[in-house]
Amino acid sequence: MNKLAHALAIAIAILTPAMAHAQAPEALASTPAEPEVGTDYCERRLGQWFYCEVPVAPKPKPRAKGTAKRDDAPAKHPDLVAAEQFKKDMEEARLIAVWNPSAENIQRYYAYQQMVLEKGGTFADTWRRMVWENPDKDYTLQRPINTAGKAEWLQARNTDRDLFFRAAYDQIGIFYVYRGDCGPCRVASPIVRAFATRYGISVRAISADGGANPHFPDAQIDKGQLKAWGLTSAVTPAYMIFQKPTTTGKDGIKPVSFRVTDGKTITLRPCRNPKGCLTYMGAGVLSVDELADRLFVTLATEPGKDF
Repeated sequence: MNKLAHALAIAIAILTPAMAHAQAPEALASTPAEPEVGTDYCERRLGQWFYCEVPVAPKPKPRAKGTAKRDDAPAKHPDLVAAEQFKKDMEEARLIAVWNPSAENIQRYYAYQQMVLEKGGTFADTWRRMVWENPDKDYTLQRPINTAGKAEWLQARNTDRDLFFRAAYDQIGIFYVYRGDCGPCRVASPIVRAFATRYGISVRAISADGGANPHFPDAQIDKGQLKAWGLTSAVTPAYMIFQKPTTTGKDGIKPVSFRVTDGKTITLRPCRNPKGCLTYMGAGVLSVDELADRLFVTLATEPGKDF
């Protein structure tokens, strides 16, 4: 009896783990699965040897200063809205008239054209009345356009130009580039000589091909300086302005100014290159006045002030 009880105890001990394994799938199946929140990797139970960081949503970029939301955008001026609509309607009328040039379509487009002419005329008339009432906005006071005023202005300007050249003759000069086989150069050479004689401006002639020049017997032969200056011998006659370097002091560049008519002063453009400054002035046959004008405008006027 004791042996039977002992055998049963051993059998129960052996069968108990097997029964537990047999019931494990059913137990697992009966146990409700833990819900997964979305597809976030960090929401899953990965055990103590796994870790991850919860992603941080990117912060919205701050709006630049001075920019407004679309809802805050200022409304267009009503005149601008009307003008844009008129432009659109006129373009449509033009396309229709071109595509189907009936009398009705052409008359419709013609009406738009008439309105444009009326608007333009009103604008021009209002503009000139405004200028008349505001002399500070009248550019013709600086450079007259009528015959009498223009003649007086040109005479005063040419006088100032002559006085400037006489005062600055030792600061500036011209390199005149020519070729012996250049037809235009034979026309330009006596003009350049007359310019030098009239204004007292030093002119140094350079022969691009070694040819002689009766108007400049002391002309130099090109030995590579033209290439260094960025010039080609094919473009002749050509002119370059040479300017001596402007003296400097403790306070920097000292502008050179010359007194001309009516107590005015003209300041020579400063040259900051210690070896002097070269400025291309043009090419082709130029008259004495054209040479003088280009030299004066380049060295003694600001852009927009003498135009």
